[in-house]
Amino acid sequence: MKDQKYFNCSESHEIKYLAKKFKEDQEKVMAAIKKLCTDKVIHYSTHAEAEKALLNLGFTKK
Repeated sequence: MKDQKYFNCSESHEIKYLAKKFKEDQEKVMAAIKKLCTDKVIHYSTHAEAEKALLNLGFTKK
């Protein structure tokens, strides 16, 4: 059973989907997401929390 509420760092399609919500270069956003995952900042977080973490890094939502 998939849990749609939580962001899954191990799913590349989720990383790409989240990155597409931001205006900046997709490669830069995806790199930031992967770093947030590695640093356990957004590990087991909701999608909203993952978006907020990127906003806190200075990224801009579309």
